[in-house]
Amino acid sequence: MFFCKPVIKTRLEVFRPRMALGEKATEEKGKATGMSIKSVGPEGVTFELSFVSEIKGIGRFPSGRSMGTITAVQGSNTHKATGQGVFVTTDGESLPWHMLDIGRQVGSRVKCASLVTYSTRSQKYGWMNDVLHVLDGDAPVDLSEFTTTGYEWK
Repeated sequence: MFFCKPVIKTRLEVFRPRMALGEKATEEKGKATGMSIKSVGPEGVTFELSFVSEIKGIGRFPSGRSMGTITAVQGSNTHKATGQGVFVTTDGESLPWHMLDIGRQVGSRVKCASLVTYSTRSQKYGWMNDVLHVLDGDAPVDLSEFTTTGYEWK
């Protein structure tokens, strides 16, 4: 007789093979430090969120602290955002970053995907200027705190 084992995959395992995300590069935990409403219009509510976070680097990625500001447009159940800030490594190097983000509300949580690029003059971390950092994020709907898992898009 021939027996086959059933294959059960999680949502992330099904998604990941379609994109060459590479190995996990970072784990991040952050908190909002301020929020303000900029406008209300047909597309939704435009708001600005400032934050600080701690980043744990994995492999060649450095650890440190990030701070930044995100401007987002919140529609009925989705959002789109851009952001910028600086990541300061534990050894004192500054890595300015820019981000594009899209997400949606799932129950009482906000799930998002972000693309981050770096533009540093650091010789030690100059290689990060060529990195596309993909973040898988999660936050409560009040956006008071968040976590991300980051991958280097290969």
